Amino acid sequence: MATRLSARSVRRAALLPPLILGAALLLAACSSDVTRRDVAASLTELVIVPRYEAAADRAEAMSEGIRTLVSEPTPARLHEARDSWRDARSAWSRVQAYTLGPVMELRIPSLVSWWPIDESKIRDALARPSISAEDVRDTFAADQRGFGALELLLFADGDSVLSHLQADDEAYSQYLMALAEVIADAVRQASNDWSGEYGEAFSGSGDRAISENLAIADLVRVPVFLTETLGDMQLGVALGITKPEADLNVIPEGVAATGVEDLDQSMRGIQDTYLGDADGLGLSDLVAELSTEADQRMRDALLNAITAIESLRETGKPLKDLLQTDSGLVIEARDAIKNVQLVLNTEVVSLLGITIGFSDNDGDS
Repeated sequence: MATRLSARSVRRAALLPPLILGAALLLAACSSDVTRRDVAASLTELVIVPRYEAAADRAEAMSEGIRTLVSEPTPARLHEARDSWRDARSAWSRVQAYTLGPVMELRIPSLVSWWPIDESKIRDALARPSISAEDVRDTFAADQRGFGALELLLFADGDSVLSHLQADDEAYSQYLMALAEVIADAVRQASNDWSGEYGEAFSGSGDRAISENLAIADLVRVPVFLTETLGDMQLGVALGITKPEADLNVIPEGVAATGVEDLDQSMRGIQDTYLGDADGLGLSDLVAELSTEADQRMRDALLNAITAIESLRETGKPLKDLLQTDSGLVIEARDAIKNVQLVLNTEVVSLLGITIGFSDNDGDS
């Protein structure tokens, strides 16, 4: 029976000097194929945990930046706080490809990234005598909190936020700080879960180890649902493709205009799980051992989607503006994202023997 080389073994061996290439390939041939457990463990250690830690660090830096802004309401501090919001938002968008396990069980996205927000409820909340993080977390509706609500207060109406803070508007100050604190606490909780017990279980260690088949299935299902959300529920609706009338409000983009960045980071998160870290393994290693052609199609689809989104970025326009002025470019990006979904949902799913059910997001309110 012929020994099959893993795709990554061949790729890495090809980088070696010619004199030892043959020996490297022979050694690779004697090694066992990459297992699903290997891939789940590598992605957890080298991709998922570091990305969640980065998201938590940035969210905490954002919270600290907003506290500093409240105590020193100057244009420079406002600029820094807004930059920290963008950094935190970008890092959270990057982990959307693996929002699973306790992240969904604890409904952390409802604390961090709910869309659409309700501007009237948010402004009504400012009439309260006081606002605490506990209020935001336990009594406010999801459409009154998260990055969207914080964006409204931090970016809206030019620099009017400084007027509120300089006038000692206590409710405004408290709401800003409470929103940022709730986001930071929620993202840190997600990071701690992945760094701790859940990450160990997902990697296959400990008494409550998750089966390798379930772990890999989750790492494919979430990107399938994410590409469906981006391509159909957001861009498709906004373009009037998946619903009779176009509706820009489905795009989770406020006055900070981060819609293109959100798309880019979400797709790069999918690419992270497919390719894996440069020093580790990814879903690609499993797919390539079954079909190098399908693996290349998946790689090409991801690259094409990211390239199409980069074309949107090069315009320098907000995504909602592009939908009205440069819809052709947006359609190209949507088509590329839908192609990623297609390859995932047909070839990758079929090769890995995965059943796609319902998204964890189904039924959220």
